[in-house]
Amino acid sequence: MKKLLLLTIILLTSSTIFSQTEKGKFVLSGGAGLQFISSNVKYVYNGVTEDETTNSSFSFLPSFGYFVMDNLAVGLTANISSNTIKYDGGDKDVMNAIMVLPTAIYYFPVEGEIKPLIQVGVGLMSQTVKYIESGYDTDKYSSDGLAINFGGGISYFMTENISFNLTKVVGNGVQG
Repeated sequence: MKKLLLLTIILLTSSTIFSQTEKGKFVLSGGAGLQFISSNVKYVYNGVTEDETTNSSFSFLPSFGYFVMDNLAVGLTANISSNTIKYDGGDKDVMNAIMVLPTAIYYFPVEGEIKPLIQVGVGLMSQTVKYIESGYDTDKYSSDGLAINFGGGISYFMTENISFNLTKVVGNGVQG
């Protein structure tokens, strides 16, 4: 049941809704989606376990756009993420980040159910890092700056109003 729920979430957050590419239509997307990642790592040196860490991550990538002309949508894309690393002894590192980017998405006007697309965005980012050590004060660092993303992929239009996007978008944050 959990696998079915996870698959449903992934499909829903990676599909584009209202995906006609004509002027005046909307696009709502979850990009590559809603992710939950958790791992345990043991560091072993000469047969002795030195340290064990647990890493938990969460990210959500909503996107919204309006087609200002056929095949060209402009809108907003966000990237909200959190990563926590817990160490033996109760220490942990917590990193939170948010990016909000005005974005343009262009769908190449080809016939058929599959359309290539490119995406570019420039906006703002903010990041906070906390180092929490047992018995010591918490160190906290914050930074903000410029965020840039770009990428491309394809959209498979399953129906007139729903498509499945396979895209790779990379980003870069310049902290100020």
